Amino acid sequence: MSDLLVPSLDHLKQAYAVTSRATQITPLLESAALARETGAARVFIKPESL
Repeated sequence: MSDLLVPSLDHLKQAYAVTSRATQITPLLESAALARETGAARVFIKPESL
């Protein structure tokens, strides 16, 4: 079994502080058409091109 390293909350906050300067928030959009096509109750897409 491999050793699993779990980041601490402080590590996550530090990573966010560094990466948030180079990233932007993109919305989650619900797609009723994809939900119907796949038979899923709900389908969300994350359009990174926005």
